Amino acid sequence: MYKKKTKTTNYSQKFITFANSLSSTMANTHNLSRWHAAASTWVLTAWAMACWAFFEWCYPYHFFFKEQQQLVLLTKTHLSAYLDQGCGWMASLVGDLLTQLYYYRFAGAVVLTLCLLAVGLPLWLALRRCGVGRMVATAIALVAMTVEAVFQLRPNFPLSATVAVALWAVALWLAVLLVTASHRRWRRLLALAASLAIVALAAWTAGTPRLGRIAAPNWELERYLAIDNEYYFGNYDRVVSLVEQTEDPSQEMKFFYNLVMAQRGELPDHLLQLPATDLGTFYHIGPDTPLPTIRMMNELYWALGDMTFTERAAMMACVFSANNRNVRMVRRLAECNLVSGNEAAAAKYLRLLSHTLAYRQTARQLPQKIAQSGKAAFQNRQDTLAVSDNAHFLMMQLLDSNPDNTVALDYLLCSDLLLKDINNFKRDYDRYCTDRPRLKRLYQEALCIYLAGTNAPEEQWRRYIVMGDVVSRFSQYNQQRRHPSFKGTYWYYFDTAKPPVPQ
Repeated sequence: MYKKKTKTTNYSQKFITFANSLSSTMANTHNLSRWHAAASTWVLTAWAMACWAFFEWCYPYHFFFKEQQQLVLLTKTHLSAYLDQGCGWMASLVGDLLTQLYYYRFAGAVVLTLCLLAVGLPLWLALRRCGVGRMVATAIALVAMTVEAVFQLRPNFPLSATVAVALWAVALWLAVLLVTASHRRWRRLLALAASLAIVALAAWTAGTPRLGRIAAPNWELERYLAIDNEYYFGNYDRVVSLVEQTEDPSQEMKFFYNLVMAQRGELPDHLLQLPATDLGTFYHIGPDTPLPTIRMMNELYWALGDMTFTERAAMMACVFSANNRNVRMVRRLAECNLVSGNEAAAAKYLRLLSHTLAYRQTARQLPQKIAQSGKAAFQNRQDTLAVSDNAHFLMMQLLDSNPDNTVALDYLLCSDLLLKDINNFKRDYDRYCTDRPRLKRLYQEALCIYLAGTNAPEEQWRRYIVMGDVVSRFSQYNQQRRHPSFKGTYWYYFDTAKPPVPQ
């Protein structure tokens, strides 16, 4: 009896031990499953953060470009118009609203990262709910996030396309969750009907996902956008630093570099610092002119002070932008009309800006800012009609209106010198610098060429050449013409460089 009782007790103890072991194993398995899910979530989050770091530190200026290429008004009429687009209206609305946040520094990469997570996490949850392995589901979600991030490298790929994919991912997750959570037949039928309704709703709100192009980062375009936007923000020192640090600056970069120097009164001092420099005064806007060139000409005309041609370029930039909207050009149109004194037109553009998220404060401050700038004194007041965008004629009109316009004066004289048009340079110099001498070494060197070529008497040499060492340096150059030691002088440029061709 004792042995039997002992044997029974041993079996009971073994059963209890087995039950505890099974329970512990199940708990460990559950904890392991939760750990695997957390690990996958962290992998997706870590990849999204890597994308954030790349776009924030290596590719940030595309965000500013995308923000400027649209105009979203926070009005009932404007927002309700998205419903008229039909399928995909919500993706377009949410994408455009979020794109407005790109105006703020550091916001673009954060917004894009959250959108990428909105693509990857619901997709991973849906795949896991369907029974797909953890690693396979994680890999598929990572691929989807990466593809969308690569698409966003292109400046014309809208954020709304990524938002559409995120909406589809959420819809897929909800549909799968409903179907797999129901075990009874009638409940599964209801869940299936609800899932079909979710898919139909996704098709209506997200539309058909848009595919972009797989391409490597366009570093040259990013550098140009960096210089263009830093100029737009008024960070002129940053513009100069970016151009001077670039080994082989593009023509667009040189354009903004010269534009900064002209507004500082230093264009003649730096004109020949960059080879094959670009002033923008030889461009003509036409139906085939690229949008970047039109935007550049808008900045040139604004700096020169001609509001008519500035407004024309801003209008054309709006027309050639996506959906014919460009908030940066709307701001410029408001500025033009404030300078010109057209209060009705200015009020129209200011009202548009006041209904945006990022430019409300700008709309309130712009009238006072323009009034304090004194730009109205430099606009073209000549009673003539310009039949073409001939920059030389335009700058002469501006100088006839206001001889103190040193930006127009330096652009006029430097354009003559780049073309090696010494006769026109001398004529323009005499016309605008006789009463207001513009003593710059570049101009003195160019005058030496004219005086030597016309066998001018010594009296004219003393009249025009007032910098003491210029004549002696010119004599040394004539003894060893084209010698590299004279690089940076206008004489060396005149003998060796190829003049630009008007476009």
